[in-house]
Amino acid sequence: MGENKIKMIVVIPARNERKFLGCTLDALKKQTFQPYRIIVVNDGSADNTSEIAKNFDVDVIDLPDRGFNATGMPVLANVINKGLETIANDECKYIMILGSDHVLSNDYAAKIVEMMEQDSMTVIASGIITGESQRDTSPRGSGRIVRYDYWKKLGLKYPSGYGFESYIVYKALVDCYNVQVIRNADSWSQRPTGKTTNYKNYGKAMRSLGYHPLYAIGRIVLTLRHNPKNSFQMTLGYLSRNKKKYDIASKVCKFQSDLIKKKIKLIIRSKL
Repeated sequence: MGENKIKMIVVIPARNERKFLGCTLDALKKQTFQPYRIIVVNDGSADNTSEIAKNFDVDVIDLPDRGFNATGMPVLANVINKGLETIANDECKYIMILGSDHVLSNDYAAKIVEMMEQDSMTVIASGIITGESQRDTSPRGSGRIVRYDYWKKLGLKYPSGYGFESYIVYKALVDCYNVQVIRNADSWSQRPTGKTTNYKNYGKAMRSLGYHPLYAIGRIVLTLRHNPKNSFQMTLGYLSRNKKKYDIASKVCKFQSDLIKKKIKLIIRSKL
């Protein structure tokens, strides 16, 4: 699919995406850094999502219909993992996970791969989506590029749990690797920003990942400023009895605690 010596494989989960998938794949095919392979995991669509993907000459994995949309739920990890399973023996250097409604600028992948080629300690990176806020230490779930060798050490799959997308980012941070957001690698979503977010599940994800209480409160307050209902749902999720915590939960809590202390020190210094 491309002439690049550096190989990147793209995995796209999709369910009932006939309105959006074509535009996403068209933009992907126009990348200046062409993917070596594109895999669409058709998650039991009732429409012609699978046929649209096949028209773009990409690999398609058709899964049975489970009867509901997996967005924001742990089961979505299993959908993406079905695509990752097929590349276990591929000789590639990078893996991109891309949402089926996510349209990339033509040089999106090229800018990110160029940076990662220059910085071997950066194992996860993404660009930005127009209209969405983005912290420098939080590469997006969609449009994220991960080093194959790093992900292979983690079993080349997402864990099945709330916050699975954030898990590998925090895992990299607590293991002293770099993650980056490349702000001149832009893209846009065909859906209105935030419309598909389940904020109760977001709260459960914070709990599973071991978010420090003050850090979690900060996220809840930021959400409260824009939408009190979403903030309430996030709080319910964080306070829910979610027994399953990731193996890095205590390290994430300490990592966030250190960040909070640094910010407090900076504020105090600025006031002196």
